[in-house]
Amino acid sequence: MLADKNKIAEINQSLLTEHRRRFEYAASEVKNVEAIIQKLIDFNIAIPSWALGTGGTRFGRFSGAGEPRSLEEKMEDIGLLHAINQSSGAISLHIPWDIPKDYKAIKFLATQLGLKFDAVNSNTFQDQQDQELSYKFGSLQHVDKAVRKQAIEHNIEVIKHGVELGSEALTVWLSDGSCFPGQLNFRKAFQNTLESLQEIYAALPDDWKLFVEYKAFEPNFYSMTVGDWGQSLLYANKLGPKA
Repeated sequence: MLADKNKIAEINQSLLTEHRRRFEYAASEVKNVEAIIQKLIDFNIAIPSWALGTGGTRFGRFSGAGEPRSLEEKMEDIGLLHAINQSSGAISLHIPWDIPKDYKAIKFLATQLGLKFDAVNSNTFQDQQDQELSYKFGSLQHVDKAVRKQAIEHNIEVIKHGVELGSEALTVWLSDGSCFPGQLNFRKAFQNTLESLQEIYAALPDDWKLFVEYKAFEPNFYSMTVGDWGQSLLYANKLGPKA
């Protein structure tokens, strides 16, 4: 869905007189108002592709009308947001949910909508169809080296998809952790995760960044291997300047 620029301009025009009155008052009271406005103009938020649909829960999922059914429709929805607010000029894809069938066509659509591709996100927090090994007991932290290798290879594959689209960052969010005392050796889990991230980091292009996202709990409620900003910072510091 493409926004009608003339309609947007018409609506803005109807509000312009009141807007100017308020701006003139703000300019008389606030120092450096032009610099503040420029910061707001420059400010942009990358919209994650999953944000346009009904989120999942631990229980039921109730779909809403008009949910995007494809990557193209997700991009069109974000393009509409950006046309209205001029601050949503990027989309963050999740792989394998958003693997393009035609990179050239997807990049052309992004250009039409005024969008860029922000960080690509890997997914080792659930098992995928035809996946050989399970992530039930973790991915990058797993005690089985073969499972860790599978998760590492997935992240490297995600980087390759991002390169094709012009992305410059990878976000890694892990559901790895434990549900009860004694289930997990925290030190070993940390070391396994760090070594796995180091292999992923080594596969980054020179101009890329690696983001290690944290979450305090869920799906594991006793411990999370990347459970707070301090743990994320520790991983990043150990990985290097691109993290």
